[in-house]
Amino acid sequence: METKIKTAHEEKIHQNEKEYIIGVLMNTDNENRRLDSFVYYYNENNIYNDEGLYIIFNTIIDLFNYLFYGEKKIKRAYITENKFDNYYDNGINGLFKEKLEWKEN
Repeated sequence: METKIKTAHEEKIHQNEKEYIIGVLMNTDNENRRLDSFVYYYNENNIYNDEGLYIIFNTIIDLFNYLFYGEKKIKRAYITENKFDNYYDNGINGLFKEKLEWKEN
């Protein structure tokens, strides 16, 4: 099954002269029906490499807990900007959540 990810909503946060983005993604089928949704945090200056990094969460509460308390036992998935952009631009063979590697500390 071919699916797509779309941005449903996005907000920019300015903090300590840095800019972050949080938003809501929808995973839809070819008839534009919502199959799933996620919230994300995007940082274009991640510490792991030179490209941006998306951190995907199942709920907005998980996202806020991550922002307030750090990586403690919060289920999340990391995806690089290039990989995310490929899925966003070209679609996905299957569901978006199946392409993510979920972590929880």
